Amino acid sequence: MQVPMTPARILERAVKLYPEKEAIIDGDIRLTYREFYARVNRTSRAIEGLGISRGGRVAILDYNSHRYMEAYFGMALARRVLLPLNTRLSHDEYVYILNNSGAEAVIFHADFRPIVDTIRKRVTTVKHYYIAEGSHDNDNWISGSYETLINTASPDPVPFNLKDENETLNLYYTSGTTGKPKGVMLTHRNIYANALTTIISFQLTDTTCWYHIAPLFHIADAFFIWSVTYQGGRHILQRSFDTKTILKTIQDKGITSTVMVPTMINFLLDEPEIDRYDLSSLEWVMVGGSPMSPANAKRMMEKFGCRYISGYGLTETTPLLTVGNIKDTLAAESENKRMTYLTRTGIDAIGVDIRVVDESGNDIPRDGTAVGEIIVRGDNVMKGYWNLPEETAQAIKDDYFYTGDLATVDPEGYVLIVDRSKDVIISGGENITSVEIENAIYTNPKVLECAVIPVPDEKWGEVTKAVVSLKKGVHMTDRELVDYCRDRLAHFKVPRYVDFVSDFPRTGSGKIRKTELRKTHGIAA
Repeated sequence: MQVPMTPARILERAVKLYPEKEAIIDGDIRLTYREFYARVNRTSRAIEGLGISRGGRVAILDYNSHRYMEAYFGMALARRVLLPLNTRLSHDEYVYILNNSGAEAVIFHADFRPIVDTIRKRVTTVKHYYIAEGSHDNDNWISGSYETLINTASPDPVPFNLKDENETLNLYYTSGTTGKPKGVMLTHRNIYANALTTIISFQLTDTTCWYHIAPLFHIADAFFIWSVTYQGGRHILQRSFDTKTILKTIQDKGITSTVMVPTMINFLLDEPEIDRYDLSSLEWVMVGGSPMSPANAKRMMEKFGCRYISGYGLTETTPLLTVGNIKDTLAAESENKRMTYLTRTGIDAIGVDIRVVDESGNDIPRDGTAVGEIIVRGDNVMKGYWNLPEETAQAIKDDYFYTGDLATVDPEGYVLIVDRSKDVIISGGENITSVEIENAIYTNPKVLECAVIPVPDEKWGEVTKAVVSLKKGVHMTDRELVDYCRDRLAHFKVPRYVDFVSDFPRTGSGKIRKTELRKTHGIAA
């Protein structure tokens, strides 16, 4: 009899083999696998007891905490859908996501109480609001505390009753090409398969001590929850980014591995007191979000004393697609050449079928020069976009997911992303669609036309620049436009720079040529 592929089996193995091993450290909270398993069962039973429909969405707005891990596994047991919420969104974005998903419950940290209190008046489907690490006195809209909710439920193991491994388990909202966020449906099978891919690709073992620095509302770090747990490793949770705290934690907790975006690494490397810390336990750091230059990667390895591993993926692919390991056949190459390979996008991860194709769907030559679009298939590819069948059909064709990322392939099979066909800007690891910002700018009555482009930035990788033409007879300063956007967008999406122009370069059909704008306006000034 075949057993469904589900994360519920992952935790089952860990608690069977490592019941008394310390599994989670979250500040002063320390949980063994047995204790964690009990809390996961309580979480699952508590959600079941709320009367949330099978497959119903449960949102979480929290820092990296033990609650996130309990929710990720608890929803798998309860057969409900977890909806992680980015902590940096605007009020309008929260309202849209909660209403669009039809969320029935929200678990939120007390720090986000003012936000939740404001948006709840515009949210139509949520019946339950549970607060974590805070009082709910005198607020009758709060259903209760998270701890009280789960402590009233039984810790006994929840029966394993999943029949369809293709049921949606997690729903992540990403920047949409039309300006509205899109819900990415990941299944039990997606997550289980990616956990196996990750274990093999990074050679995770029960000695792995994983540091959750990147936010768990992103799949970019969350996928290590399942893979590290499967092997009985340890999870150390970091709630906010502070350079000294992170360096001290690596030293004191014996951290072996983590994932960070280049911006985070640059902050750590620039910490004046970095040499005071013993980072010898650190074996490798996976760098995702955007590539680092060979020079910066070498600097990281020298300062941290560990390996640099590039990783590439998307939310739609759960996420891992490539890993930047050096092939055995390249081990004898010069250091400079090895660094060049190391900092490329990487080679296919185990279990992932990657092709780079031209506009006719043919594989491009492996010459490191020809450019094509990365398409992928495998057990890790999403079920589809939530309530968007047409967009799903455009993205997945003949079992391949079209990533929108343009790349070359060299003779050794290493992929190198050179551009994005989708209008996406990556800033500090966050994906931002130009269309979303442009839509906000177009609501200003003074604006005639606008286009948003990326600008290179030493700290964030890329930041946004708005190129704007105004209606006749009106005046606007860049500060005025930035302030206007700040009231309508999450702060990391607000244009960092503004250029005013009288006209735009255009295609024959009259569309704005963004490729030309990148050449003429793609600088920070």
